[in-house]
Amino acid sequence: MIVRDRILIIGNGFDLAHYLPTKYEHFIHVMKVVEEASSNTSLSFDYLYKDFLDDEDFILTKCKELYKTEELEITVKQIDGLKKKLIDSHWFRFFKSQVDSGVDTWIDFENEVKDTLNSVCSLIDEMEGEPQHFRVTDDKKEASIQSSLIREKMFRKHPAISKILWQFNIIEREQFDIRKLTLNKEFVKYYHEHAVYLDTNKIFLSLTKHWNDFIDIFSMYIEYINTFEPRKKLALPKVLSKDECTIYSFNYSSTVERLYNHAHTQFLHGKTGGNKANTIVLGISDLENKILVEEKAYGFVKYYQKLVNNTDYQFLRGNPDITDLDREKFEYGAIGENELIEIYLWGHSLDSSDSDYIEEIFGFNQDSNPSINVIVYYFGSPHAQLANLISIMGKNVIEKWMKEGWLEFVESPDIYQLNADKGYEDKLSKKSEKKPMQLFGKANKKSIFSDI
Repeated sequence: MIVRDRILIIGNGFDLAHYLPTKYEHFIHVMKVVEEASSNTSLSFDYLYKDFLDDEDFILTKCKELYKTEELEITVKQIDGLKKKLIDSHWFRFFKSQVDSGVDTWIDFENEVKDTLNSVCSLIDEMEGEPQHFRVTDDKKEASIQSSLIREKMFRKHPAISKILWQFNIIEREQFDIRKLTLNKEFVKYYHEHAVYLDTNKIFLSLTKHWNDFIDIFSMYIEYINTFEPRKKLALPKVLSKDECTIYSFNYSSTVERLYNHAHTQFLHGKTGGNKANTIVLGISDLENKILVEEKAYGFVKYYQKLVNNTDYQFLRGNPDITDLDREKFEYGAIGENELIEIYLWGHSLDSSDSDYIEEIFGFNQDSNPSINVIVYYFGSPHAQLANLISIMGKNVIEKWMKEGWLEFVESPDIYQLNADKGYEDKLSKKSEKKPMQLFGKANKKSIFSDI
C-alpha cells in the first residue's frame, strides 16, 4: 500500500503538546491576573502564570524550558486595553464565577455556554407563564417579579443563570433582597405603562453582543500565545516531514506555521491576528431550545460564525486529492487500489461538538478498496477518543474500520523528548513505519537543550 498524500488535522492538544498554555483554565487565570493588575504596568510571563509555576504545572514548567519566556510580557498598552474590556465583559465575569464548578476543558466550556443559554430559555418560560406577577413600580418603568414560585426556581433551580442574568442587567437584585427582583425596563414590553411580557429578542441580542466582546478578549490572549519564541529551532515531527502535507487546524493560533514554517494550513475555525474583529469561531454546535431558534440566536453557533466570518469551512470533501482518489476507486475499481491518503488527528478530542467533521471523515471508504486511513494520535490512553468515535459513528462503523486496518491509534509525539533526547523517535502509522525512512525525510534529532 502506497501512501500518496498525508493530511494532518490538529486540535488544541497540538498546542498543549508543544507546551503552550492554551487550556481554558490558563486563559481564565491570566485574565483574572490582568483584571487585578495595577494600571500603567506590564506583566511578565512568570507573574502571569505564577500560581501554575508554584504548583509545578507540567505544561508551564516545560514551556519555560522550550521558549524564551523571560522575553515575554503583556505591555502596558495591552494591559490597559484588556482591563477595559474585562470590566465590561459580563460573560467573562460569569465564567470567572464558575472557576470551581468543574469547567476544566474547552469542551466543558462549550457545554457550559449551551447549558446557560438553555437555562435562560427555561427561566423565560417560567416568567412568561405567570405574566400576572409583573407590575410596574410607581417611580420607575420597571417590572417587579411578585411570584415566590419564580423566585424559588430562579435561585434554587437555576443558580448559575441567576448570576449571569444579574451581570447582564436583565435581572437586578435590589439591596441583596431576593424577595424583590426587578427586570431592566429595556427587556420588558409595556402597554399603557403596564408590563405585559418580556422582550426576549432584546435579551438575546444583548447576550450575543456581550459574547462577541468575550471573543475579542480571547483573541487577544491567543495573539499573546503567538509571541512565544522557541529557544532553538524545533526538530520536525515525522508526521510533518512529508512534502506538501496539508493541515486542517481547529486552533486559532499560528503554532504550526511559526514553529515549523509550514504554509499549507487551513483554519477551520478562523485565526487571530487578522484586521477584522471577531474572525474566530467560538461557541456551540447548534441551537437546541425552541426559544433560541425562534429568536434566531445564531450568533452563538459555530457554523453560523463560520459563514459570517468566511473561515476555511471547506473540509475533506473540498480536497480534490481525496475526492478524486475516492471517485476513481468507486468508478474504476482497480485504479489506484494500492494508493491511499493518511489522515492524522493530533490533539483533537473527537467530541460530539465537532460531529459534522467526524462524520465527514468516516463518510469515505464505502467499499472494500479504501481511499483513506485514519490515524488518531493519543496522549496517555486512546480510551476517551475511541469512546467518542463510537458515540458519534456507532459501534459497527468503528469496529469495521479497526478490523479493516483503516483506523489506528498511535501514541502522539513527545515534543519535549523529540528535542531533548537524541535516541527518541516519534511514530507514524504501522503502514508508514514499514516504509523506508527516506520516503519521509529525516527528522532533526539534535537536542535544543545541549547548551542551556
